[in-house]
Amino acid sequence: MAEFVELAIPIPLRTTFSYAVSLHLRPHIRPGQRVLVPFANRKLIGYVLTCLDEPPDGIKLKSIIRIVDAETPTFTESMLAFVRWIAEYYLAPLGEVLKSAHPAGTNTKSIPALALGPNQEAAEFAAAVDLDLASLLVELTEKKRPIALSEVPGAPSRSAINGWVESGFVERDALEQRGRIAVKKTKTYKAVGPAPKEPRGRGGRVLRRDEIHGWLIGQGDVMRDDIERQFPKCRQHLKQLLTEGHLVEGDKEVYRDPFMGRAVTPDQPPHLNPAQRKAVDLISETTGYCGYLLYGVTGSGKTEVYLRVISRVLKAGLGALVLVPEIALTPQLVERFRARFGDHIAVLHSALTDGERFDQWRQIKRGELNIVIGARSAIFAPINDLGVIVVDEEHDSSYKQGDGLRYHARDMALIRGNREQIPVILGSATPSLESIFNVQQNKLTRLNLPSRATGSRLPTVELIDLSTARAPDDGDRFLSQPVRDALSDTLRKGEQSIVFLNRRGFSSFVQCTACGDVIECHRCAISMTWHKHRRLLSCHYCNAARPLPEQCPSCQKPELELLGRGTEKVEDRIMALFPNARVQRLDRDTSAGRGLQTIVGKMQTQEIDILVGTQMVTKGHDFPNVTLVCVLDADAGLNFPDFRAGERTIQLLTQVAGRAGRGQKAGRVLIQTWDPAQPSLATLKTHDYAQFCDEELKLRALVGYPPYEYALTVRVDARNAGHAERAIRVFEKEVSSQKQSLPGLSLRGPAPAALERIKGRTRWAFLLTAKTRQTLRKALSLMSIEDPKRPKDIRVIIDVDPHDML
Repeated sequence: MAEFVELAIPIPLRTTFSYAVSLHLRPHIRPGQRVLVPFANRKLIGYVLTCLDEPPDGIKLKSIIRIVDAETPTFTESMLAFVRWIAEYYLAPLGEVLKSAHPAGTNTKSIPALALGPNQEAAEFAAAVDLDLASLLVELTEKKRPIALSEVPGAPSRSAINGWVESGFVERDALEQRGRIAVKKTKTYKAVGPAPKEPRGRGGRVLRRDEIHGWLIGQGDVMRDDIERQFPKCRQHLKQLLTEGHLVEGDKEVYRDPFMGRAVTPDQPPHLNPAQRKAVDLISETTGYCGYLLYGVTGSGKTEVYLRVISRVLKAGLGALVLVPEIALTPQLVERFRARFGDHIAVLHSALTDGERFDQWRQIKRGELNIVIGARSAIFAPINDLGVIVVDEEHDSSYKQGDGLRYHARDMALIRGNREQIPVILGSATPSLESIFNVQQNKLTRLNLPSRATGSRLPTVELIDLSTARAPDDGDRFLSQPVRDALSDTLRKGEQSIVFLNRRGFSSFVQCTACGDVIECHRCAISMTWHKHRRLLSCHYCNAARPLPEQCPSCQKPELELLGRGTEKVEDRIMALFPNARVQRLDRDTSAGRGLQTIVGKMQTQEIDILVGTQMVTKGHDFPNVTLVCVLDADAGLNFPDFRAGERTIQLLTQVAGRAGRGQKAGRVLIQTWDPAQPSLATLKTHDYAQFCDEELKLRALVGYPPYEYALTVRVDARNAGHAERAIRVFEKEVSSQKQSLPGLSLRGPAPAALERIKGRTRWAFLLTAKTRQTLRKALSLMSIEDPKRPKDIRVIIDVDPHDML
């Protein structure tokens, strides 16, 4: 039995803590459990890492208050080891990583409180002239327990409370506050004894409650919801039956349903083509770990390969984890899995409520659900006996967490697969350059799906040169004449079109034509976007919003112009050009709640003729009647200050182009550009993504960027711009002064971030690259990252394997 334990506590410190274990808890303490511990003046959740026989030398240890996980530990030892590896690799506080790997809202926490202090005689004397203190002492004496700081009567000032504490009148304490999410329960009823044989109502009428009683006999415990479906508005009758002693009431644990009772029709597995069959057989016959890159053109049937492999895994009594980039992929994919495997599926994504996510997590942990589909955080799903991991659209940048724990779910899937000795499938029509490189280095095995599963041909791709294309009569080149003609022809044929612009809103900026000023967000160094339907200017980085002013804030002249374009303006323009067409917009503004599912459903039932949207229209949707895709601005993504800009743009354009011609009808893609001679755009015409990868990898090797070198970004942000710049320059000096001991290290910067100010904080950064991770870690160890003398407004962020250079 352990007398001491090592804990991780979810606070932003890269250290662990030791605690003593009380005698009555020692038989029950195990690694992976959550425990409640005193920490400073608070009570916090800690995660048990290891049991210790001896305490650290020279330290008096506090004792654990109680064990939170009464039944089984939150983390198995294998999952605990996996999470510890992640924390070490991404240089993140272990306690915060463990908290991220557990459903939100379930941890106990404490709130600051005040209790009676040791100097009560002096307190009573002081209370004679201090009414706030007098009210507090009365409250504490009557309640005989600490009072939350927020409930202290009279709302005394912070300095007054500090004075009372220093004088011993009161002392600081903490009140335990349970997590906001708990197990959901419902009432059950069980019939006791026989129902009356003779009618008890007036005129020989059978009483409603006797009908209910008779229906319940022999059914055991029946949930109240089931009774109410059979007998609506029956709660009063149930109360009467309870009073008469004919029923026994109980509680039953129930799960919240993320599918909201939606039914699906079982499907019939289609016939596999030879390439699909080869992939399924090879993956299914794998013993131990192997990483596969399933490289198939759009519409090649990658999902069917996933389904067949998982079917074999389930027959072996094992589970499966399927990662998708974001919620945009989830509805259609989940419906396909439910149609094949029924409701033995868990979903984990941001659209679930905290309660639904908690219930899904518990069902997974209990082994009740053995297929998990989810976004990047599902990598922590506690699946028992995992048999395969699938990462769909593995190239997608949303697998990389952008704040907090900056992990990459695709990379962690490979690590988890290796640790559990199971196959991992990375699927994409446009694989990341990292995955292509790993195939070349024999770290991944490539499996090709070279043709579409339906036998249809890939769509034809045309580049429209906006500098030479015939201008429409209204002069608006943004919807060029070839695009208009193609939309009109597609409508005439009764087919569907997608119009793609990766910029939401109506106008991307508002400019004064008198003085030239652009209205910017007061917290971010970015122009505000005009949203016509909301009648607001909005910042897409901090969500600040304001009405459109009548005059320029700088020169006070009423000369404001709505410039630039977003999906709202394009939708309005297309509706004006084609008044009889059914036009719908799909972007973040329209997809909230059930919006995404509704729009996707209407596309599938052909209730929409033209779908205008952002990258959400590219996310794995399968619309057989879509024969035309129009890309309005191919150049925007290519000009970002990010070495991955070209790769991301070609991936995005290839994916959106792949929505066309997935059925039996031929597809066509029109791409508007001002520079059709760009080599990266030329590869779209020939569907030669491999050629683009070859050229881009040569360029990356030449300049020393990933995947040929490892990268790490150090970013500093602060409310005071001078603090941020001085701190980053200190870090740069600390590394540069020791550069001779860091062979092969390159330091680019420091410089203001491309988006210099976000949410009122000025941002500076530099990029470190090196041939080995050890060199990067050594460079990082030279920096005074956790200097306690640094100004409090400074925040230092270390991003290992960065994907966002803005």
